[in-house]
Parts: sequence; C-alpha cells; structure tokens
Amino acid sequence: MGKETKQIVLKILGIFVISRLLILSIGYLSNLVIIKGRNYGAPTSFLDLFFRWDSGWYISIVKGGYYYIPGQESRVAFFPLYPMLIKFFSLIFGNPKLMGFIVSNVALFLAAIYLYKLIKIDFDENTAFKSVLYILIFPVSFFFSICYTEALFLCLAVSCFYYARKKQWLAASILGFFLSLTRSVGVLIIIPLIFEYLDIDFKNFKINKKKIKKDIFYLLLIPAGLLAYMSYLYIKFNDAFAFFHAQTAWNRRFTSIFTTLTNLHYSTFYLIIFVGATILALLLLIYLIDSKVRFSYIIYSALLFFVYLSSGLLESMPRYIGIIFPFYLGLALLANKNKSWDLFITSFSVMLLTLFTILFVNGYWFT
Repeated sequence: MGKETKQIVLKILGIFVISRLLILSIGYLSNLVIIKGRNYGAPTSFLDLFFRWDSGWYISIVKGGYYYIPGQESRVAFFPLYPMLIKFFSLIFGNPKLMGFIVSNVALFLAAIYLYKLIKIDFDENTAFKSVLYILIFPVSFFFSICYTEALFLCLAVSCFYYARKKQWLAASILGFFLSLTRSVGVLIIIPLIFEYLDIDFKNFKINKKKIKKDIFYLLLIPAGLLAYMSYLYIKFNDAFAFFHAQTAWNRRFTSIFTTLTNLHYSTFYLIIFVGATILALLLLIYLIDSKVRFSYIIYSALLFFVYLSSGLLESMPRYIGIIFPFYLGLALLANKNKSWDLFITSFSVMLLTLFTILFVNGYWFT
C-alpha cells in the first residue's frame, strides 16, 4: 500500500469511526432518558439497542432457515446473501447477532473506500471525500451499521460500478451476482452496466458494435443471482416468486407511482419525513441530470428510485434512497458551489441523524 493510499484509507477510517461512535453515543445516552415507544423491547445487551424489526428476520433465517406461509409474513421475503455471511462467520466465531453488526460495518467501510475511488475517477479529491462524508452522516446512516442489508447492498453496488468503470467485467459481474442475491432490486444494476459497457453517455448515444466482445456475456452473471434464489424457492416451496408474494403481508405490491403517492395514511410527523425524503430524492435526481454526471449513474438512480416509488408505500423511503450512492455525489457537487451549502447539508444531516437514531433506539416506528 502506497503512502498516498494509506493516508486516504486512514482519513476515511477516521470519518467512519467518528460517525459510528456518534451514533452509538446518541443511542446509548438517549436510551437512558427518553420515554420508550410501543415497539421498544428491553435490551439484554448494548447491541440490542439497535436490534429491531428486519434485524430479527435475518437472525431467524441464520438460526432456522427459510419458511413460507402464503398470505403471511415469511422469511422468504429476505434475500439470502446477508444471512449466509452471518451464518458463515457465526460458525467460526459464534454469536450471530454480533457477526451481523460486524458484517454490516465492514461492508460500510469498504463501501466508503470504493465510493471514494469511484468518484475520484471523474472528480477531485475534495468531491470524493465529501461524498464519503455525506454517506456516513446521512440521516438514517445508522441502518448501515446494524443487522440490515443496506451496507452490504451499498458496498456491492459501488464496487460493481468501480470495476465496470475500470472495464474489469468479470469482477463487476461477480459482484452484480452477489448484489442480486442481496435484494431483488440488485438485478437492475445490469441495465446501467450495459450502458457502461457500450460507452453510452450524454455525448454519445451511438452503439459501436466493434466494442462488443465476448466479455459482455459476463453480465449474465448478474441476473443469475436472482435466478438462483428463485430456483431454490421453487424447489423448496413450489413458488419461484415466493419472495415477491410474501411482500403483500407487509402491504407492499408492485403498483403505480400515483397509487403510492396518494397512499398517505401516516401521521403528520412521518408524512413529513417520508414525503420529504421522496422530494429530496427527486430533486437530487434532477440535479444529477442537470450536472450531466455519468449517464449510468443517472440510470441506476432513476431505476431504484422509481421502483421504490412503485411499491405502494412511502414508508422506509429514507433508508431506500440511502443506498442510491450517486445522490451523495450530487450533494457533494452542490456543496462545492458554496460553503454555505456544505455547512447546511452537514448540519441538517447530523441533526436528523441524531433525531432518527433516538427514535429508532427507543422503539418508535422508524423502518
């Protein structure tokens, strides 16, 4: 490792450690004084403060495998790569819950490194570091450090794009394979990667057939991850789409964006959060287009954003948009225009991160 690379890694590590300690401190101290919400469960360890909702589903898969009951909440809704990693390391080190937190935080740190390297391809060091900073202080970035798939998905997506930009298609495709084993939407990354392969951008919409070689077939590995899980579900439960059907138990189903945007049955507080996150994502997408960033980044952001908008529910939108990494580039580019924007983004993010961490730790609905 060169001296410059070592300095970069240490700088990112410093931001990573400070942001994680901030979240842990806020969670611990707020738990001592805040009135508990209805979803609060008395913790038996420090980690239990951050062990809620989907976390329990993943650990139950690690301990008991998959089951599927049509029409009911079932484990098959949760894709297998993350619990498989927890299972593997818990067989060696024990304590699946602890391994879940470790896997997430290692994935987050690697995501930060790869995000820096990816942004640095097109922009300066300052923009790359700002992107990393904003991802670590994003208002719901605590999800990146707990037993959720956010950090793993982010790590795989960013590194997949990085190797695609380097034209290392086998590495990119293998990472894409694992990405589609992490969440169903992971398979969508094949679309922006095809644009990358064909070098289609704002300045060049023509397909040069001479650039198409045998290595384009590596990209078929990406949907193979999803197909592998579907094959398992068909063999075990006779329903290849069990993961999709199980979502209906959580009132999620593929529908029109209009239906999602008019399904606003939340209290005023949560309505502001969910609608606000949606508007923020839309504005960032428009800003990325206006800034003419890499075309594949825009395609990726738009695909994920509009798929999430077609789920029938706005809840969880803050953490869903949190894995759309080009949005952090958009924030960094905006901050570069004016120091006031940088101060506003940083202050507002830390403020909301503090509030949302307190809510989550103390049992208030925030998934």
